[in-house]
Amino acid sequence: MPKKKQATKEKVCPECGTIVKEPYKTWELVAPFPDKKMRITVTIFGMYQCPSCGKKFRSVVAKAKMGAEGIEI
Repeated sequence: MPKKKQATKEKVCPECGTIVKEPYKTWELVAPFPDKKMRITVTIFGMYQCPSCGKKFRSVVAKAKMGAEGIEI
């Protein structure tokens, strides 16, 4: 089974491999159904643009699970 990648704030351009630090646009996507513990998952996506080649790509910035106990990141 493949190993999981480390979650970092810096994303890598899929075209040239340059590190892109911050998204220029973000938005949220709320899951329509809760999980077994009745938590709602909120996923924050971001649009990135590579400074060297100009390629635009999107990636997950963060995920949060919100429930009665509080917010879990």
